[in-house]
Amino acid sequence: MSRQEVSKFWSDNKYAAMMIFVATGDYIAARCCILNALFPGFVLASQAIEKLLKALIYLESREEMKTGHNPFDLKQKLKGLRDYDLDKYDATLNKLYDHYQGRYHDNKTTGKGASSEELPEIDALWLELVEKLPVPDEAKYRIAFFDFLIDPNPHWRNDVWLKTANRALAPKLIAITRRYQEVRSHLYPPNS
Repeated sequence: MSRQEVSKFWSDNKYAAMMIFVATGDYIAARCCILNALFPGFVLASQAIEKLLKALIYLESREEMKTGHNPFDLKQKLKGLRDYDLDKYDATLNKLYDHYQGRYHDNKTTGKGASSEELPEIDALWLELVEKLPVPDEAKYRIAFFDFLIDPNPHWRNDVWLKTANRALAPKLIAITRRYQEVRSHLYPPNS
């Protein structure tokens, strides 16, 4: 794809683009909070996964999901469109929704609480969803997640919060960085 084709792709898929962008911000904030023992991080993690699943549903069906906050239910809807092999995350998806419900004292929850021990599974789920985005690499590697991760802004710490204690990302970071740089060089050649 050329730069113009990438731009057109995301323009044609604006709903997904915006959901992925906002999900990325939620995911970064979730990791920051969870790594600093702040419960709202789990609510943000649930919202990040929810929005990423809604982007995937849109990319598979063109349906804009205006309602529904349960990541497990969204995974089931996505599975009806295309099986992304996400059943192994069912416990995590249900736990994330429980955390989301916990944002209000009078919502029903399991009462099992939250633990930073959940972060590796949340990270694995996030990364798998990003890796499985059904878009060409030229478009995928231009989403904010990769920009924040590989080409950080010196005034923000997004890359720090993405990389710190991220066991799902660590073994893949070199390959991700290499592919990001290949895509960037293709779209923005040095002599252009």
